[in-house]
Parts: sequence; C-alpha cells; structure tokens
Amino acid sequence: MIIIACVDDNLGMMFNKRRQSRDSQVIKHIHDMIKDQKLWINPYSKELFVGLKNILIDEQSTRKAQKGDYCFIENEELQIDIGKIEKIVLYFWNRNYPSDKKFVIDLTEWEEISEEEFEGSSHEKVTQKIYIRRNTKCQEKAIQARQKLRNKPRQLYRSLL
Repeated sequence: MIIIACVDDNLGMMFNKRRQSRDSQVIKHIHDMIKDQKLWINPYSKELFVGLKNILIDEQSTRKAQKGDYCFIENEELQIDIGKIEKIVLYFWNRNYPSDKKFVIDLTEWEEISEEEFEGSSHEKVTQKIYIRRNTKCQEKAIQARQKLRNKPRQLYRSLL
C-alpha cells in the first residue's frame, strides 16, 4: 500500500480534531498521481474527494488497502503492519502549525526518492516528497542495472542481487 498524508514541517496532521488545512490543488495532484488506482479514505476525508473516481470509503481503510492501493490518512491511527507499506507520499505545507495528531512513521528508515514543489490553492508552496524503504531503493537499482545488462547481448551478465 502507498500511504498519502498532508503534514506541516513538524509532521503535524491535525489540531483540535480538525485537519490543519485543505487545498484543492493538493487533491488534484493526488488524483493525477493515482490515475486509475484505488484510493482508500476514511469517512472523515470524504468531503475532500467529492466527485473523484476510484475512491473507496471505509472506517478501516488502512486495513483494507492492498498492495499497490493508495491510502489517504489524516485523522486515523495506522492499523496495519508498517512492513506492508510500499511507499509514503507526503504533502508538506511548508509551515509549522499547532498539532495534536502527528504522522507517526519514523522516516529515518525511509529514503526520499522524489521531491516536487507546486503552488497550492491555500498555500503558495506545497512540497510533495515520496519515500521508499532504504533497502528497497538498493534492490530497485540492482534490478535496473541487471535489466540493462540483459538488454546488451555481448556484455557479460552477472547477478547483482
């Protein structure tokens, strides 16, 4: 599963049982990213995604999302084994807000593989960062290198994993 969340610079997600912010450009960005994939959300987030396709709403969205599914979280506890998370996509507001609910996954075990800035509707700069597990990136690089060698018929092929 691929976790998506909106956070401030201190990884805060909510304050006083409310989302810190909503931004229509972030929602559009999420929709463009997921394309035809499933996006699991809980009922609290429903109003953010009105009219979008492939949205599945369930109180236990993090438990029901499968491999390759996206799961937007904002007010719920992660009810899954962290090992089932394939990627993390965070949208940073680039501000510090007061918060009483934080993003709880320790990002030191994850490696940032992508960063993109864009103008939001409520924030002049929103930063999207994508993370994968540190060992996953090494495996992906090895697989890509092996594919390149397989595609060159006269070069010696050797396993890189």
